[in-house]
Amino acid sequence: TNSKYDSHTKAQLKSTSSKVMKSNSQTPTYKTDISEDAQKYAIDLKENARELSNIAMELSNDKDGGMTFKKAAVSSDPERVFAEYVGDGSTEEIDNISISVRQLATNQINCGNYLQPNGRAIPAGDYSFDLTVNNLTYEFQFSVDESESNSDIQNKISRLMNRSKIGLQAMVLDDSLGNTAISISSEATGLSGIKPTIFNIRANNDDQSKNPDFVEGFDQPTSVKNTALIETLGLDRVSQYPGNAIFSVNGEERTSPSNIITINKTFSLYFQGTTSDNVTVNLRDDVNSIADSIDELVSGFNNLVSVASDEKNDKFSGNLKLKKEIAGIARSYQNQLEDNGLSVNADGHIKVNKEAILKAAEDGNLDNVFKTLDAFKNSIQQKADDISVNPMNYVNNTIVAYKNPNRPITDPYNLSAYSGMMFNGYT
Repeated sequence: TNSKYDSHTKAQLKSTSSKVMKSNSQTPTYKTDISEDAQKYAIDLKENARELSNIAMELSNDKDGGMTFKKAAVSSDPERVFAEYVGDGSTEEIDNISISVRQLATNQINCGNYLQPNGRAIPAGDYSFDLTVNNLTYEFQFSVDESESNSDIQNKISRLMNRSKIGLQAMVLDDSLGNTAISISSEATGLSGIKPTIFNIRANNDDQSKNPDFVEGFDQPTSVKNTALIETLGLDRVSQYPGNAIFSVNGEERTSPSNIITINKTFSLYFQGTTSDNVTVNLRDDVNSIADSIDELVSGFNNLVSVASDEKNDKFSGNLKLKKEIAGIARSYQNQLEDNGLSVNADGHIKVNKEAILKAAEDGNLDNVFKTLDAFKNSIQQKADDISVNPMNYVNNTIVAYKNPNRPITDPYNLSAYSGMMFNGYT
C-alpha cells in the first residue's frame, strides 16, 4: 500500500535521481538475468525494502531524524468515549480535548406487527413492495404458497432483505406470548437533510394490466394485495426514528449523524455512551505504543531477511551477498539489541521481548533503548534505500565490463532493465 512517504517533492525526486546516477557510475556493465523468477525476486526485494524504509521514516522525528514512536490517544473514560490518534506526528504539542456526549446517534428501526407464527394472515399469491434507502428504490418480489405460515413469510422477507445487502438488517423477533414480528434496522445512523427517516417501505401499486396472468373480476388487484401485505405485517411502522449525536468539544456544542467523529485531523472519537461528566482526551507516552513501534520496525526488517533467507532465492548469486550485508547489520548491533530486549537469531531474524521493553520503561531506561534503536534504524534504513535504488544488483548478473576507477562515467543503459521499477506498479 502507499504511504505519505511515497509522495515525493521535487527535491526528493532529484535526490533519488542523483542516487541512481551515482550507483550507475560505480556499477559494472552487466548482462542482466530477466527471467520471471529473477523479476519476482527483484520486486520482492524492492517492495520489502521500500516498506522498511517507510517504517523507519514513520519512526523518525522531523527535527533530527532521531528515533520516535507512534503517539497514543488516551481517554479518561474509554467505555463511553474511546479515542484513537490519527495525526501524522508532525505536531509536537497537542492540547487536551474535553468531550461531553448528551445524545448518541441512533439508527432507524421498523418493528412490524406481532402475529401468531402458525397462523395464516397472508393469502397465497405473488406480492411485491418498494423499499427506498439512500435515495434508491428497490423492488422486492416473492410468492406465498398455500402451506406457508406467518413465520415462514416473515423469515422469507427477512432473508430477502439481508441477501440484498442494501444497508439494512432484518430479523424475526418473538414476544412473551410466542408471537413473531419482522424487525428492520438501518446500519446507518443520523439524519440527512430534512428527511425524518433513513428508509421507507410502501406497497408496490403498479398497473395490473402489465401482468398477463391477471383476470379481471377473478384475481384480487395487485395494489390491494400489496397494501394488505404491508398493513398486515406492519413493515412500514417506524418504532425508532434516527437521530444525530449531540456532543460538546471544549464547551462548544456540535452534532453529527455518526457516533464516530474526527477532531482537527488528530483524534478519532468513538461515542459509546452518554456522559455525565466531561471526558478528557490527550496524548501520553504510552508504553504499549512504544513496544508496538519497535515491533513494527523489527517486523519490517524481518520481512526483508525472509526474502534473503528463502531457499528459492539461493540460486541467485547476489542473494549470498545480500544475506551477508543484512546479517552484518544485525551482528554489529547484536549486543546492544540483546541488552534492550531484542534477540538476534542465527539467520538474522530479530525477536522482540515486549516484557523487557515494558520493564525498561518502568525502570526509566527507555533512553538506552532509543539510542540503540536509533543507530540500528539508521543503518537498516540506509541499506533499505540502497536496495531500493538497485535491487537488480542482487540477481544473477554476468559482468561484461568494469568501469574505469579513475574516470567513472554514467552508462545511460546500465539500469534500463530496472527503470520501470522506479514506480509502485509493475507491468
